[in-house]
Amino acid sequence: MVGYTLMKLGSSKAWAKTLGSGLANVQHGMDKLVVFGFKTLKQAGKSPKKDKTKNKYIKHVKKAGRSTLSFFGTLGDSFYDEYEELKKTKS
Repeated sequence: MVGYTLMKLGSSKAWAKTLGSGLANVQHGMDKLVVFGFKTLKQAGKSPKKDKTKNKYIKHVKKAGRSTLSFFGTLGDSFYDEYEELKKTKS
């Protein structure tokens, strides 16, 4: 952790700061994991170069699935882009 200092035994403020910092790092890690998931969804939603499926129903299902994945990937990207901007302003 950045700025880590040794804590006096029984120093509740120091323990609270350390715990708060740890929770912030866990939150940051979870945010990174979710962003990765949304980017993966967006990539999975891209159309393949050539779809060799001849059955038109299967083609429609695949296209609908890719569109859904792309939608949720784009939604997640948009959410986290805006979320990062809001965190910068700090109200």
